[in-house]
Amino acid sequence: METGKKAINIITGRYGMGTSELNHIVDAIFGGIHARERFETYFHWYNLLHELGHGIMCFNADVRPHPISEEQIVNDFAVAYWLIYGENTKINFLDKIISNALENITCPAPSGVSHIEYAYEKWNTEDFHNFNNYGWFQFSCVKDSLRKRKNLEIVLTQMGVKNIKVQPKKTFIYPVIDENVVREIIDDAVSVLRKWGVKLPDTYVTFDSDPNKHMCNVIDL
Repeated sequence: METGKKAINIITGRYGMGTSELNHIVDAIFGGIHARERFETYFHWYNLLHELGHGIMCFNADVRPHPISEEQIVNDFAVAYWLIYGENTKINFLDKIISNALENITCPAPSGVSHIEYAYEKWNTEDFHNFNNYGWFQFSCVKDSLRKRKNLEIVLTQMGVKNIKVQPKKTFIYPVIDENVVREIIDDAVSVLRKWGVKLPDTYVTFDSDPNKHMCNVIDL
């Protein structure tokens, strides 16, 4: 897809703004008194790059894979990006967030069934897309990506980026992760990824009151 007259809009949910039931689930998964910090770090630091990864696929991949495969790929991308541009303390904290979340969440898959196998079986069912089950799938994807720690150049190639220009390692420091820094994180990422050769149009961020709403859309200008 060409970038002219198009833009990416990343929608991200807000902590504590959903229904009482959703807020309770979020707190239970992310760990009670630690829930807000973990929610902000996961969704407003790590997951912004996950969603941007979908945008990269839109504008760079000649053929997009099945959505389940793409979910694993964009998690591989987000981890690879933050391994180059993130603080080690935040990478370690992300690992802890994922481990704790998977302990607190109910595993919906039968014993011996992987997160990818489960997703293919349940794809497009209402049951798959509730906060618990889809959350388990995504956290399992991130765990797998953290285990593999793929090279960013390799992942970008897999995402369809051509004529890659490898850039030096750099650390973007964001002392406090909350809604106020989201725009800066996206601007930094878009700027540096364009130097890698990634085709990216202007990118916007929209906040939603639903803490379970996190997605990437392509919009017309």
